[in-house]
Amino acid sequence: MNYIKQLEQKQDDLVETIITRAERVQEFRQHLLSGKFAPVQQDGSRGDWISTGDVFNWLRYIEGIGN
Repeated sequence: MNYIKQLEQKQDDLVETIITRAERVQEFRQHLLSGKFAPVQQDGSRGDWISTGDVFNWLRYIEGIGN
């Protein structure tokens, strides 16, 4: 493969990575806006808390580690 084709392939790969990460960030935003995190749950408890472990899992997913 010549140098120009390698650069084109690298650019295509980077664009795909950017698009995938943007889609995953949007998924995370939708997750955070779900009823699971409503300020007050039906039982009266707080629902606006999130586990740091869950956040780290989402970040790994967004970064594509292990996926």
